[in-house]
Amino acid sequence: MTNYIPALIWAVVILALSVSSGIQLPEIYTVSPDKLGHGFAYAVLTWLILRALRKNEPLLERTMLLAIAGSSIYGVMLEIVQFCFLPNRFFEFWDIIANIIGAIAGYYFFKYFFN
Repeated sequence: MTNYIPALIWAVVILALSVSSGIQLPEIYTVSPDKLGHGFAYAVLTWLILRALRKNEPLLERTMLLAIAGSSIYGVMLEIVQFCFLPNRFFEFWDIIANIIGAIAGYYFFKYFFN
């Protein structure tokens, strides 16, 4: 269980950032720093989950894909929480896309450099 502590701490960090009052960052070309931040956060989350899973057992492709799905679902849920419960935060479709791309990037980073 202790293998999952870094992933759980990172998930709490993402939660804290998601529910805090937002700062609108300017767009640079077509990708904003906000979207890069989303992608990075979920790449790290997926990587930490995969790292913890690998310490418990050999990783199957199915397990790694479930880690991507779990990170992505977490991102979607936080967008819904922002929309439903936080008046100063907004549901953004492109944040969800950035979260999913980040989760996939974390998977590939783990697969090719740490597996």
